[in-house]
Amino acid sequence: MDYLPKFLQGWDVTQEPLGLARYELQQAAQTGRNVAALQARLEASDIADAQTLRGIYDDTMALQAPGDWPHFEGSDLADILAELPTAPKVVIPDRIEDRVQGAWFGRVIGNMVGKPVEVGSTRLTLREYLRATDAYPVTDYIPFGSASEREALSLSLPMEVFHGATRGHVHGSVRDDDIDYTILGLALLENHGTGYTTYDVASEWLARFPIYQLFTAERAAYKNLLRDVPLDRVGEYENPFREWIGALIRADIFGYVAPGDPRRAATLAYPDAILSHRANGVYGEMWAAALVASAFTASGPEDSVLTSLRQVPPTSQLAAEIQAVLADFHSGIDWEEAMDRLEARWDGVNWVHTINNAGALAAAILWGGGDFTTTVGLSVQSGLDTDSIGATAGSWAGAHVGYQALPAHLLDPLEDTCRSAVFGFGESSISSYAQRTLTLISDSQGMAAQHSDS
Repeated sequence: MDYLPKFLQGWDVTQEPLGLARYELQQAAQTGRNVAALQARLEASDIADAQTLRGIYDDTMALQAPGDWPHFEGSDLADILAELPTAPKVVIPDRIEDRVQGAWFGRVIGNMVGKPVEVGSTRLTLREYLRATDAYPVTDYIPFGSASEREALSLSLPMEVFHGATRGHVHGSVRDDDIDYTILGLALLENHGTGYTTYDVASEWLARFPIYQLFTAERAAYKNLLRDVPLDRVGEYENPFREWIGALIRADIFGYVAPGDPRRAATLAYPDAILSHRANGVYGEMWAAALVASAFTASGPEDSVLTSLRQVPPTSQLAAEIQAVLADFHSGIDWEEAMDRLEARWDGVNWVHTINNAGALAAAILWGGGDFTTTVGLSVQSGLDTDSIGATAGSWAGAHVGYQALPAHLLDPLEDTCRSAVFGFGESSISSYAQRTLTLISDSQGMAAQHSDS
């Protein structure tokens, strides 16, 4: 199909001189830097003048945060851990097999529910489409709709691309990078153990991922690996997407293998996150890993969100957003008004940024009330990175309620089948991934017991 190369090329263009300058200016503005003069230089520049554009990018990278900037931005693990309160007590989950299986199937369900409306919709246009197709609120896979209804949604990609993820057309999962990363994380832990390094992550990416199946920060990091950028700079060199959502979507597997131990899940996620991300991008993966780990044992949604919040620097922008969502929840407003406020806080921020998506995910969990279908539905209705936070919402809710509580109308169409672009994992059963995860948990607990005895 001829749309695909154009779509893929579009992501590459953002890393050329114009894209580097433009997106780095956005990144700088979102982190308190004064970009007014550089923005004016960009607007006055010839977009074909690579040297001038590169100069703007370099000058933007050199900007310092203002002296009164209140937010922590460190990316070193020791610095991050020094900001955190004492780790919460580890709680051993019950029904571990049921919960791990629920997390895996829940992740795939959430991803599939959000996938048809991943690109191009907003919360308002999506709501209009869902109402027109008698599918609001979201409680099932998204209907394909008529040609006129789909045209009204104004998707950047034709919805036909995602036909296999729409209601009545689901026969196993369609391939998606959000699920690929979970599978790749499983392979990483199987091959290198929980003591894996960032070098191991890089090796697995290069061996198992086609580059055009990665986007934004991950593609920038992959390119840096190919051109031998030093490993400790791969995540920041020519990578204005280092605080976007790419690391957060890789987090869930680290929560699966540390059920009931959110601090361990967060620290397990760090070597993965730092390959491609910095600051809030790193905290996003640590937070999501902790969120999923806490789902196995939390008394409810708020308990889980509060526990996960204690695993990220409390003065970070990410923590401030989660705290704002919690405050909105306590105020008694409904989910729609909470999303109005979230969108106002992050007006102009890219729809695949970590912070706005983390806020929307936290809101889906809080207003979802522990119900699987409602939690997934609200995450998708946000109109942000719908398949990504839909997947994490599904992970959280699946781990929380367990496989046996998953609704049949969402579970059965998957036919226990998952398709992936990860080399060596083309088509496999979802249940086999759950079983392999249980083996990792068992092995890890066994090693921990041996270490304790010694």
